[in-house]
Amino acid sequence: MSVGAERAHRRENPAATVVALDGSCALPRERIGGKAWSIDRMRALGLPVPPAFALTTDAWADFTARGEIADGVWRAVCDGIAMLEHGTGRTFGSVRRPLLVSVRSGAAVSMPGMMDTVLNLGVNADVARALAVQTGSRDYADDTRERFRAQYRETVLGDPDAAVPHDPWQQLRAAIAAVFRSWDSERATAYRRHRGLPDDLGTAVTVQAMVFGNLDARSGTGVLFSRDPNTGDGPAYGEWLAGGQGEDVVSGRVTPRPLAELAHDQPEVHRRLVEAAVLLERDGRNIQDIEFTVESGTLWLLQSRPAKRSARAAVRAAVAMAGEGLIEPRQALARVTADQVRAVLRPSSGTFAGEPLARGESACPGIASGIVVTDPAEAEARARSGADVILVRPTTSPADLHGMIAARAVVTEFGGATSHAALVTRELGRPCVVGCGAGTTASLAGRTVTVDGGTGTVWLGRVPARTVDPSVLADVRRLSEWAGVAPEDLPDRLDEVAGDRNPAPVARDESTGSRAVSELEVLRLVGVKGRVRVEGVVDSSGGDAAEVAACCAALADRGLCASTPAGLRLTPEGRREMEQLLAQERSRIDRDAVAAAYDEFCVFNAEVKKIVTAWQMRGPAVVNDHADAEYDAAVLDRLGDLHHRVRSLAERLGGLVPRLGRYRDRLDLAADRIAAGEHAWVARPVADSYHTVWFELHEDLIGLCGLNRSDEAAAGRAH
Repeated sequence: MSVGAERAHRRENPAATVVALDGSCALPRERIGGKAWSIDRMRALGLPVPPAFALTTDAWADFTARGEIADGVWRAVCDGIAMLEHGTGRTFGSVRRPLLVSVRSGAAVSMPGMMDTVLNLGVNADVARALAVQTGSRDYADDTRERFRAQYRETVLGDPDAAVPHDPWQQLRAAIAAVFRSWDSERATAYRRHRGLPDDLGTAVTVQAMVFGNLDARSGTGVLFSRDPNTGDGPAYGEWLAGGQGEDVVSGRVTPRPLAELAHDQPEVHRRLVEAAVLLERDGRNIQDIEFTVESGTLWLLQSRPAKRSARAAVRAAVAMAGEGLIEPRQALARVTADQVRAVLRPSSGTFAGEPLARGESACPGIASGIVVTDPAEAEARARSGADVILVRPTTSPADLHGMIAARAVVTEFGGATSHAALVTRELGRPCVVGCGAGTTASLAGRTVTVDGGTGTVWLGRVPARTVDPSVLADVRRLSEWAGVAPEDLPDRLDEVAGDRNPAPVARDESTGSRAVSELEVLRLVGVKGRVRVEGVVDSSGGDAAEVAACCAALADRGLCASTPAGLRLTPEGRREMEQLLAQERSRIDRDAVAAAYDEFCVFNAEVKKIVTAWQMRGPAVVNDHADAEYDAAVLDRLGDLHHRVRSLAERLGGLVPRLGRYRDRLDLAADRIAAGEHAWVARPVADSYHTVWFELHEDLIGLCGLNRSDEAAAGRAH
């Protein structure tokens, strides 16, 4: 079945196009987008995240084919809004505790700033008056409405003077359509062309309950990196804008303040934010870029994703994380590209005399010289003719991308290290200095300058770079040792070395021995998890590491699995092969006995849902911050009691279907970790947490009973 045919088949069921992000969504990143995937992951970790749902890339494909949102999809969106209402205690379109939402794009591959977003959707004149009465702040209500009207006119209507619909439901439908259409915008298309990304990936849409950084003096918004994205060093690094909303920081229209100001003004919020960054980095084993909002002293996390980083930060972080035990040395080699090694080995500092023409904040290190142009189209044209150009702008936006790609370096008057200019130049590998102050564009236009991104300075004339940072050489030597090559040979040998080595499997308890693992078991694990590394298959299956790695390689050679940076995924051919093998397995088992066991499982399943929900939420609109040890202990006691009761069922399932025998061991391991105080193992999506293993067992039982997951979901039995 082709990708298009597979999507068409899934679109027949609206449930495949709209999914709740409640910490248990099993759809892979390419279906719900990176933003939604991160929201679901953070909720599974018990972090404070406003409730949300996602329209999948299948909905985008359906919209693209039809030119409009199908009625079935819209009904599912309305159900999603009802879920947000239940989770917040607010009502969309009402003047009694109004619910406002954000509508954001979310492709599987991060495309920062390339597609559209609408915040504060659902506000109109009546709702604004209600917000003013409820909060006692007319300024907040007016600011929220004006922000929405300006963004809606720009993003959805494309006309700064058009009339904005009064009806919130009409606003929502049009905004979703606009975000879907933004996938084919000129800037998004140019970005994909530059990055070599296919045009048929499509975008998901995330709809999330709003929280307000513009509410009062104890509110604001910011971006936090778990490590400095310029250097790769810790500790956490970020920026904060009191009284702002998320787009204010990343747009670069204003220059935010250091995160130290939040630490001074609201130390408890800052502490929780840094703790969340540490958890997310350890969970993702990568530098995290975290968007957050503080609403009247309450912290909310909006998104977490692997951070765009400079070549220097990529090398430093890879070596540091391997030294800290977060990743294996071979994984560190796979994290770094040959071009990044070449970039850090180039001289990166020069000898300057006098005073710089401009001084700002380092956004991406490196040195580049050229003539200053202030228009992106001119930068592109001059670069095409062979000139070295430096793009200088008050601030950059997605519309400037073509000029940023063409330029040797980028300089802005406003914005900080988390602005659009900073994020994009790190990915492009362009030296960048931001926040140089008003008037910089006019003062530099037409002059030949040298941009030193490492020191945040701009100098007159061409100044050659002369030296390489000694710490860079030390990191390259360490990578060379792990690769088994000489440092000078590393750039040319790195792709070969990293490509030939699978990440080393994590340590295992060999006292239990290993077991034979069938091709079906590997395909089912990959299919259920969506993306999984070889060591993850080893851990979940309990198989011999070498044999599992050989099986995975064979499946990839046959085109049944594809290798991605996040691990193996099933191809359409692999999914068909898995279904055929599953049908053969069904023909060999006692289906009546399995069906009876599944009925018993569903009783436990209802209890598991309640326990996990209680672990994540203290009430319909109250996220569990895990500050109440007594409450948490009571929830964990419920989980421990359930596990004791469910073990006999898990053992019986192993007798009915030998492939399922491993589930009891996996549930036991998760329960043991929880009992030892590792509470992330209640619902940690990237590991064999109790909730993750339970979900996978549920999926296997649905398949073994020959049932359809959509029908089970409609009946309230699907997890």
